[in-house]
Amino acid sequence: MNKDFWKKLLQTLKKPPVWLQVVTYLVTIISCVAAICIAATDFTGTFLEIIAYALFGVAALSLGYSVFLIIPLIPRIKKWFIAQAEKREFTHSLLRNFGFRTIVLACGSFAMSIAFGVLNGYKGIAFGSIWFGALAAYYVFLAFLRGGILLFHTHKRRGKRITEENRALAEAHNYRNCGIILLVLNIALSSAIAQMIFDDQAFYYADWTIFAYAAYAFFKLTMSIINLVRAKKQDDMTVQAIRNTNLIDATVSILALQTALLHAFNTGDVNISTFNTLTGIAVSLFSISLAILMIRKGHKQAKEIQLENIHGKQSV
Repeated sequence: MNKDFWKKLLQTLKKPPVWLQVVTYLVTIISCVAAICIAATDFTGTFLEIIAYALFGVAALSLGYSVFLIIPLIPRIKKWFIAQAEKREFTHSLLRNFGFRTIVLACGSFAMSIAFGVLNGYKGIAFGSIWFGALAAYYVFLAFLRGGILLFHTHKRRGKRITEENRALAEAHNYRNCGIILLVLNIALSSAIAQMIFDDQAFYYADWTIFAYAAYAFFKLTMSIINLVRAKKQDDMTVQAIRNTNLIDATVSILALQTALLHAFNTGDVNISTFNTLTGIAVSLFSISLAILMIRKGHKQAKEIQLENIHGKQSV
């Protein structure tokens, strides 16, 4: 085989025909599914072991090549999805309007908080566990907080006859009230943290799912910080309240991840209680500090609006 053959082969692999791409994707799917199925079973015998390792090798190679083929398509796929989203009012607003996107995602977070609250409440009653009871209380207050913000936003949008001054005043009061609820939420959070410290309670995730949760927790924290910075540039205090709540929830996810990792991989040379105490106190203090800042900002904003209204009436 001469150099021209290898050069031609390399060019074909770089820009393969459609049929080769389709075959690659099919081989990737089939080999990955087969490899996972074999890994899930306790295979024995030389022949089965050879097949298993061969499937793992094919799966690894085909998956790597599939990723290589998909990467150049990502810009075109993204462009197509954006074009389709722009055609519909809802998806257009979801894509382009940061405030609207915040409210829509908050609806999903609200539903998840209710689900976690009910699940942990059931476990607390079924097992007579204070730990699950504390978690249930935390998620119930979190759902109450998110639901209150969404309810206020709904009333605000429907109140077409409300003046801009009254709407701004209502937003300031709502922002302050969210801070107050966050302080109450911290009581339930502190109870859960106390269970971690004194009763050695922790979050548990089965096998490899702990790594998936770790990726999710850090992604959640990163996006919460980014969105909080973006929310600060918005005049809508409802959006800011939602993003503040999401940031606190993200820090709790990091605390949950820490407890899970320590219990899963600790060999006995690490004092789990000390780490849980330090991180738990940090999360609790952060929650309290943010709640106080929200109360202070909401109260100050409401006072300034009321003074402006009074001066406006006097000048008239």
